[in-house]
Amino acid sequence: MPSIPTRLVLPLLAMALSIAGCASRESREAGYDRWLSPWQGASEESLRARWGRPVSEEPEGSGKRLVYVYSQPPGSGGSSSLGISIGGFGIGGGGHTAVGVGVGGTVPLSPGGPETCTTYFHVEQGKVVSWSFEGAGCAAP
Repeated sequence: MPSIPTRLVLPLLAMALSIAGCASRESREAGYDRWLSPWQGASEESLRARWGRPVSEEPEGSGKRLVYVYSQPPGSGGSSSLGISIGGFGIGGGGHTAVGVGVGGTVPLSPGGPETCTTYFHVEQGKVVSWSFEGAGCAAP
């Protein structure tokens, strides 16, 4: 079994973390968007009953925008991590056996500060017409 040269381990690890971080963030955002979709057409009254008082309420076109901010401490379940191990085992011809040394680690995919999600609900004529959101903490519960 061929081994990975040491000089390639760090670049491969960095590439794997980069790909995993993007996929994780994109999948969390898609999940959060799906989780918000039942609010389409809901009354402002039911939104406020469920989400509480918005942080701010701003006029927007012929309606208004309700702003909700949620912040959770790091490590409270909203952050993701990636574990990687490198190692191997092989049996060669002539009865030779080789065992590779494993190197493992867990790397957080989000920064160490609190993860915040700001959700904007766009309301016209008392109904939710759309929403948008931003922040590393935006994930469906």
